Amino acid sequence: MISQENKINVLGNCDVVVIGGGLAALSAAISAADNGASVLLVNKGTTGESGSSAKAAGIFSAAFGHGDLTNRSIEDSAEQHALDTLRIGFDIGDSALVRHITNNAQSAVHWLEKMGVEFSKANDGGYVQLNAPGNSCPRGVSAVGGGNTVMEKLIKQAGQRGVLIINETIARSLLIKSGIVHGVSFHGTEQYIVETKAVILAAGGATGMFPSISGDSANIGSSLMLGYDSGALLGNLEFIEFTLIYRVHGQILRIAGMAPFLSRGGKLFNRNGDDLFDLHFPNEPAEQVGRAEILRMVEGEIIANRGPVMLDCRHFNKATWAEFQSSQGSTTLDKIAAAGCNPKIEPIEVVPAAHSALAGLIIDCKAQTNVRGLFVAGENATGIHGAGRLSGNGLTACTVMGLTAGTTASNLASKTKSLFTLGKTSREALAKAIMLANPLNVSKPPKKLLPLIEQVRQLVGQSLGIIRNDTDLNFAKHQLENLKSKIGVLNKDRKEVFEAHQMTRLACMMTQAAFDRKESRGVQFKSDHQKMKNSWKRSQLFNSD
Repeated sequence: MISQENKINVLGNCDVVVIGGGLAALSAAISAADNGASVLLVNKGTTGESGSSAKAAGIFSAAFGHGDLTNRSIEDSAEQHALDTLRIGFDIGDSALVRHITNNAQSAVHWLEKMGVEFSKANDGGYVQLNAPGNSCPRGVSAVGGGNTVMEKLIKQAGQRGVLIINETIARSLLIKSGIVHGVSFHGTEQYIVETKAVILAAGGATGMFPSISGDSANIGSSLMLGYDSGALLGNLEFIEFTLIYRVHGQILRIAGMAPFLSRGGKLFNRNGDDLFDLHFPNEPAEQVGRAEILRMVEGEIIANRGPVMLDCRHFNKATWAEFQSSQGSTTLDKIAAAGCNPKIEPIEVVPAAHSALAGLIIDCKAQTNVRGLFVAGENATGIHGAGRLSGNGLTACTVMGLTAGTTASNLASKTKSLFTLGKTSREALAKAIMLANPLNVSKPPKKLLPLIEQVRQLVGQSLGIIRNDTDLNFAKHQLENLKSKIGVLNKDRKEVFEAHQMTRLACMMTQAAFDRKESRGVQFKSDHQKMKNSWKRSQLFNSD
C-alpha cells in the first residue's frame, strides 16, 4: 500500500480530504460525497466528542419569521438578517459572504432536518424562534438535543455515504505544487501523505489558547496555521469573542451560558441587585444588545467589585421552561442541575470565558481561498462575523459554508486530472494505511513542554481578554516570541510539540494584530484607544509570503 517516491510515503488517495470533525467538517464531507466525491475526514480528536460543535447549545439563526411562543408571526427577511450581521460585525464583515449565509440559512436548517435533526416547534407546526442577543427580532431555532444530537445524526449520515473517518490523527502540512493543493502530510520522523485533489479545512478555532474557555481546549488554531503555511491569507486575528459560562458551588461548567437563557428573557444582576441591562442600556431592548457589549458590561462589573454577576430566570413561565427542556435540556439544564443548581428557583453565577475565534482564512462565497484546491468552513474561515458575531450565526455559518465547501471542492475534484501516484485507493486500504502510519503521531510530551504551554495560555488570557491595552499586548508579544523559540527547539515530530509550536506562532500574530489596531471595534476593546476610527474599517491580513 505504501510506495516510496522522493522519500515520501504515499498512503493512498481520495478526491477530497476534510480536516476537522465538527458541524462544518461533517456538513462538508456529506455534501462532497453527495456530489460524487470519495471523501476522507481526518480529525485530531474523536468525531462526535471532541471540538465545540458537540458541546454547543444548538441554536441556529434563520429568518423564517415564525416568531416566539407569544407572537407567532413576525416580519423578518434574509436581508434584515444580513443587516443585523453586518451591524454586529461593525463593518468588518464581507457583505457578499454575509448575504450568502443569510440567503441560505433557511435551506441549511431544512437540510439538517433531512439529515434527521429535529427543531423545537410550536403547536402550529412552525419553528419556535428565540430572541438571540443582537438580533432585531426572534430568529434563533433550537435543535432538539443540542449540538451533541446534531453530531450524532451527521456522523450516521456520513457513514451511510461511505465517508472514511479517521480519528486521533494530525495533519501536519499541505502539499502544494505550482500553487495547487496536491496532498496532505501526516508525518513524524518520515513524511506520509494522502494525495488529493481538494482539501477542506474545518477544524475549529483557537480559543483553546486561553486559560478560561467555553469549548474544547484542543482547539488551538493549528489548522489556521496549516492554511497559512500553504500560502492562504489569514485575517481578523485580533477579534476573539467571549461568552458567559456558569459557576455553581465553585465549580466551573464549561458550557455556554449566554444565548440559551438570554434569548428566552434571562436577566443579569450585580451584587447590589441592579438589573445590568436597565443600568447600562436603559433605552435599548435587552435582546438587541450585542455579545461584545454584554461581555464588557459583565467584565466591568467584576472589575468594579460589583460581582458576582448572577443570571436570573425565575420569571420564566411554564411554557418557556417546557420548550427549553424539550429542546436544550440535555445540553444545558440537566448539566446545571447535576452540578446542584435549579435555575427555576435560584439565580446562577456567570463568568466570562473565551468562546469563538472570529479570525480565520480569507474565503469567497464558494469557500475557496487564494490557494487553488484549498477550501475553508466553520471557525477556520473569516469574513462572516467581522468584529462581532451575531448570536446564532455560528452554527448557521458552519452548516452553510460546510455545504458550500463540500460542493465546490467536489466539483473541482471532478474536473481535475488525476496526478495520483497509485491507482484508485479503496476506502478499506486507505484506512489501513493511515492507521499503520498513525503511531508516529502518538507520543508522550516532554516534561518541559507543559509549563511552556501554560505560560502561553496565561499571556494570551492577560493580553487578549475582553478589555485590552497596548502595554499588556506589547509585553505579551515579546514574551510569546521567546516562548515560541523555546518550544521550537524541541522535537516537533512529537505531536504535542508540533501543536504547541503552531499555537504559539498564532498567538504571536494575534497579539501583534491587536496591538496594531489602534482603536476599539466590536469584540476588540482597548482602554487606551476607546474610539472607533474610520481608517480602521478594514481587516488586517497576514500572508506567509
